[in-house]
Amino acid sequence: MSPARRWLTGLLTLVLVAAAAPQAVAGPKPMTCADLAKVPLPEVSSVSAELDTDGEAAGMTGLPEFCRVVLTVQPAIGIEVWLPTGTYNRRFQAVGGGGYAGVISYPAMAVALQAGYATASTDTGHQVRDGSFALGPDGLNHGLIADFASRSLIELTAKAKTLIRAFYGGAARYSYWNGCSTGGRQGLMLAQRLPDGYDGILAGAPAINWDRFIPAELWPQVVMAQELGAPIAGCKLTAATEAAVAHCDRYDGVADGLIGDPRRCDFDPGALVGQSTPCGAFTEADARVVRAIWAGATTQHGKRLWYGLAKGAPLGALAGPVPFPIAENHQRYWVEQEPNWDWRTLDYAGFTANFRTSQRLFNDVIGTDDPDLSRFRSSGGRLLMWHGWNDQLIFPEGTVDYYERVLRQTRGARDFARLFMAPGVEHCRGGAGPNTFDMFGELVKWVERGGRAPDRVIASTVDNGRTVRTRPLCAYPNAARYDGSGDPDSATSFSCGRTSSGH
Repeated sequence: MSPARRWLTGLLTLVLVAAAAPQAVAGPKPMTCADLAKVPLPEVSSVSAELDTDGEAAGMTGLPEFCRVVLTVQPAIGIEVWLPTGTYNRRFQAVGGGGYAGVISYPAMAVALQAGYATASTDTGHQVRDGSFALGPDGLNHGLIADFASRSLIELTAKAKTLIRAFYGGAARYSYWNGCSTGGRQGLMLAQRLPDGYDGILAGAPAINWDRFIPAELWPQVVMAQELGAPIAGCKLTAATEAAVAHCDRYDGVADGLIGDPRRCDFDPGALVGQSTPCGAFTEADARVVRAIWAGATTQHGKRLWYGLAKGAPLGALAGPVPFPIAENHQRYWVEQEPNWDWRTLDYAGFTANFRTSQRLFNDVIGTDDPDLSRFRSSGGRLLMWHGWNDQLIFPEGTVDYYERVLRQTRGARDFARLFMAPGVEHCRGGAGPNTFDMFGELVKWVERGGRAPDRVIASTVDNGRTVRTRPLCAYPNAARYDGSGDPDSATSFSCGRTSSGH
């Protein structure tokens, strides 16, 4: 073959190989921040997009440069999406709200943005902080209730992902939900109703079982009114809590001022009857009140309606001089549907009737208690739940009950869903127990490193910037127990194991 023919044959071979090779397909060209306002978004009535370069927005400071998108989904769902420019880590972190929401969660968005995440939040469809949005002039506004319960979360997810693809020219590598309290409930609602929306969901102190635990928050007030005719003195509540801790402290093997698993605590407040407190002698009526608060709401015939506060948890938030506002609002606007309703009219029979009405009206829309997470499992999602045993607002045994139902209902649940109970930790933060831990970081490692589900998470007690105690939080049903030797303030001296019914 002549050199010329060899050259032509080689050229033809190169052409044929190139033609047969897979061709790289260019992704969509990233859009400018200003152009995001032109992205077609269904049901959006208004949208703005501005580049923020001065490090401040919505009262937050120290922010990196980002594109701030503000939009409204009909009829009134407010959503903000913050998209970092040079610091983007190719991940999306949506953040949840608290209480009845009504506002964008700017502080949580700022934390996510500073860590490099594209982030988003919703006011859930109304701009008031109490439960009055649910009641219209003609009765319940079922549309706004549905927006608050679930639709706003689905819209936030869809809108944020569309804007992320447009701004960066591609989807985020991983998507996460991060929330506590109402935000925890929102995460579980997404796992149940939008199972392919997120790779990882962190649900702390989740406000699930909304239709039952919210009415149950009024139970202490009803008990005090029926048994005492007035609120119990605060120092008597403190005396009961301190006595329970002192009695049950060593059940986990070490005296450290904490009850490891309050369900094992067998202290009865009757032991305090006749004892002196700074606010008078502890009476049998006082004991009945505290006993009922710990036991949880019941019918007038003694049948359990819901769980109580754990022994060791502060009692004043629900058994204070006035009802907890979220619970009172729920009864006023959602159940009675009467703005002038007075909670003082409730007796035991009326409480039971209202509790049942709340179940009937709101379980389907906002109960968020479906234990079948098989679709979330099939999507490859990972779920971390955690709850502080000393939660003074949301009854932690309601979370335990839900997780146990998930284990029974969903095959292989422990492979994708874990619950951690935190002794001594109050609602979402604080408390006497080690309350500093990075559960979100554990979730990210679980999702992205493809490893085993976490069995232990180290929690710390930090005093003036110094770590003074560490303790393992153990994947339920395990709990931490002191090994019998070693530093009781070090996590290395504790093992995770099943708790027994005894002590």
